[in-house]
Amino acid sequence: MRDAPGCSLADSQTMERSFLHTFKPHARAAAKARAALEASLDLFSDVLDEQRLDDLRLLTSELVSNSVRHGASVPEHPIRVRVSVMDTKVRVSVVDSGPGFERSPQPAKPGVDGGWGLFLVERLADRWGTDGDGATTVWFELDRPNAR
Repeated sequence: MRDAPGCSLADSQTMERSFLHTFKPHARAAAKARAALEASLDLFSDVLDEQRLDDLRLLTSELVSNSVRHGASVPEHPIRVRVSVMDTKVRVSVVDSGPGFERSPQPAKPGVDGGWGLFLVERLADRWGTDGDGATTVWFELDRPNAR
């Protein structure tokens, strides 16, 4: 299962901790998001193993890059990244002011630089989806091993 349509963030989940960072939509935003994850690692390093932490870093970076590339990139509308640790999963939401898009995680074409973001999210996340309510939100979830 990749998406949980109609499933709310609060559906039978207890949020243990979270952080929110904002980034100006520019070429360095993905690197700054990775640095923010590293600086906040103590919030979730105890709930994900090293491989899943690598997935968290990669997928967050890909979604922030997509926001810069495809969102309505204006400095007055920063990209927001929220990481939430819940009792059975870690959820990352990336919000920008873009118009939204149709979900179709197609692999990039050979020889083309870029285009792997949603394909990687589809492959590595336990669930992912989009929400659009005046802004574009793309989120993914990684299940916690040995979760209650």
